[in-house]
Amino acid sequence: MRMPNLLPALIQRRPGRVELTISMATRGLYAGLGALLILVLARDPAGRPFAIMFAIVIALAVFSEDRWIFDVDAGMLRRRFGVLFLAKSWAVKLATVRAIEVDSSYGGALGDDPYAKVAAGSKHDRCAIRLLFEDGKSLVLCSAGPAHVAGITARAQAIAEATGRPFQAS
Repeated sequence: MRMPNLLPALIQRRPGRVELTISMATRGLYAGLGALLILVLARDPAGRPFAIMFAIVIALAVFSEDRWIFDVDAGMLRRRFGVLFLAKSWAVKLATVRAIEVDSSYGGALGDDPYAKVAAGSKHDRCAIRLLFEDGKSLVLCSAGPAHVAGITARAQAIAEATGRPFQAS
């Protein structure tokens, strides 16, 4: 039986608006592993306070949001991240996005990417969706292992098609 992949889900709410967000499989994994941890901790009376603490933290993880919203009608690219009503967001004009790129040999964020200083696991043998901007800067939306290059490519092509931006593969 093949494990479900934990790539971000692509949601198209209407024509001209597409979202890249946390998948239900990822949320299910958080909830399942969290429930298991809570059950183990709750068996011991001394572990019950920890079980309550972990239940709160896991609930926040399940309800967390990390969403890239491409809205052609509004002409905006928005990122929304956080938990429920405490989520933060920022936006840039969609017109500043020159292209959507799949980097099949992703080795880490480039120097002009705001995430370049963030080390998220192995930087080798990965693939990524990268936005290329008119000013020459770039921004990585997500990355995954090389086995997921087809899924990453499909998501990038769908974003490019929905926004009317060119798709590039490197």
